[in-house]
Amino acid sequence: MSTLAAVDLGSNTIKLTVAEIRGGELTSITEWGRITRIGRGLDKTGKLDSEAVEKTLEALAICRDMARGARIRCVATAGLRGASDAGDFIERARQETGIEIEIIDGLREAELAFRGPAARYPGPLIVLDVGGRSTELVSGEGAAIEARASLPLGGVALTERFFAHDPPLDEELEACALHARTILEDAPRGRGRLIGVSGTIHALAGIELGVDDIETAVERGEGLGISRAKLDEVFRSLAAVPAKDRIRGTIIPSGRADVIVAAIAVVREVMDRYGTRELIASKLGVRYGLLAEMAGT
Repeated sequence: MSTLAAVDLGSNTIKLTVAEIRGGELTSITEWGRITRIGRGLDKTGKLDSEAVEKTLEALAICRDMARGARIRCVATAGLRGASDAGDFIERARQETGIEIEIIDGLREAELAFRGPAARYPGPLIVLDVGGRSTELVSGEGAAIEARASLPLGGVALTERFFAHDPPLDEELEACALHARTILEDAPRGRGRLIGVSGTIHALAGIELGVDDIETAVERGEGLGISRAKLDEVFRSLAAVPAKDRIRGTIIPSGRADVIVAAIAVVREVMDRYGTRELIASKLGVRYGLLAEMAGT
């Protein structure tokens, strides 16, 4: 029996999945994540934030320990690919944790994000991955990707750019939405169900289910439909209060509370772009695509 581990080092969150190959199929045995925000302030400085670097290295060490005995791969996305000192960080991570980090471009990220949901959900799909600094959109069916794009839209970057007040002013919300709408004009054409695979989607699933821990939200939320009406209700309620008041147990932790409004704004605009009234939640994002690739499935 082979054990594999995949790490997704995103702009806001680092996530680990450890899985075993049983009877030719992947079975998840460990899921873990932590918000480290490696992409904080990147648009302004072009360099990694020192505090975020230390938090991310600590999280990578935890991933290494949790994945002992497994073959491990780690991919980094927009939080590192836009940093001038990413090479220094990667070398330090290799020396301190033994983990080799591969920076992938947006189209590769989109491909990996699509592979997991496409294997689970039949028919044409549009897969949405809202990150801290970028949003990936992929359309296709089965193993065939029809179109994909990585767009400069993310909860962290949009919050830093548009929200000078907490809670944001109406005009700040409108400016953020308009910017997202404009960027999404370059989104690929698509058809079928809209599947969301990011931490923002897990938080929305948890709110829909009425649970206050992320593990329950991830497991029980797989395949859960979130209506546009519910999304609008959650958006309005969260945007109306300061970040500290958005925390609901651990379903919206402090590391996501300040950026979730901007992230949901992107989700709303994506739903409008594709004319869909429902979003399907899934945990089968980049890590699962990477695991499938590692397993050759």
